[in-house]
Amino acid sequence: MNLSHLKMMITVANLGSLQKTAEQLNRTQSAVSMALKKLEENAGFALFNRDGYRLELTEQGQHFLRQAEEVVRQQQRLQSLATQLKHGAEPLLTLCYDHTCDSKLWVPSIQHIQQQYPTTELHVDGESQMRALKRIDNGSADLALCPWLPLFRQYGDFETLPVAPFELTVVISTALMKEFGRMPQSRQDLLELPMLVPQNLEIGINLDAVLRLPSQQRIRVNEVNTQFELLMAGFGWGIIPKHIALDALEQGKLVEISIPGFVQQVRLEIHLVRSANRTLGPAANAIWESFA
Repeated sequence: MNLSHLKMMITVANLGSLQKTAEQLNRTQSAVSMALKKLEENAGFALFNRDGYRLELTEQGQHFLRQAEEVVRQQQRLQSLATQLKHGAEPLLTLCYDHTCDSKLWVPSIQHIQQQYPTTELHVDGESQMRALKRIDNGSADLALCPWLPLFRQYGDFETLPVAPFELTVVISTALMKEFGRMPQSRQDLLELPMLVPQNLEIGINLDAVLRLPSQQRIRVNEVNTQFELLMAGFGWGIIPKHIALDALEQGKLVEISIPGFVQQVRLEIHLVRSANRTLGPAANAIWESFA
């Protein structure tokens, strides 16, 4: 069976449309249709039910799809391994981190790579709205640090390691609190104040649905440092990583909001993330092992 045909079949299963698959893979619709026909001829049964508007897998097709995905993953791993064996240490290693994380977590890794793999060029990229995860999924980054929720696994084939605690806290500036006349004591109080909230994440998660926080007025930002500056300037209240707000909290410029029955703190973990479909090179693998 042809690997490209398997990849087409997987894409059709995800999109449910020959036309959308053709557009995504830069093929003609007839080429995709022919690939499916050849696969079904080789398999000896129908992979898709074509009666409805959207192509749906048959029961046999569902079993076939799982094995097809594994074959494609194995091919990707083998290709990645061949590249590493051919070239040795990576000429370029791209490390990503979400801006909500402390970038200093990369420092020991960078020092190690400079000493052990001096010919490997390092790119360290900060990203917002969980784009770091998206870059791991599309192969434009080798490793990423980001806050982790189990539901992220549905957006890519990831392997992760927990590396540090991650805490979110609800804060308001002292200046805004004085202007309001009191510390917010209820959800109703929060409704009367603007909320500084992140924009929806790049990986398709609606934060409004997840956080369910009260506010009639919203200022949406796409980067946590901008959110912090606006919080400090008294433009509203919001949820922010505690390590970013820590100095301002200690100096009394920001105050944590505590309302009975309302979320005050969220405790998660920062994870190191890699793709399960690619084999890490020596330098990236050394970083992974150091965190493990």
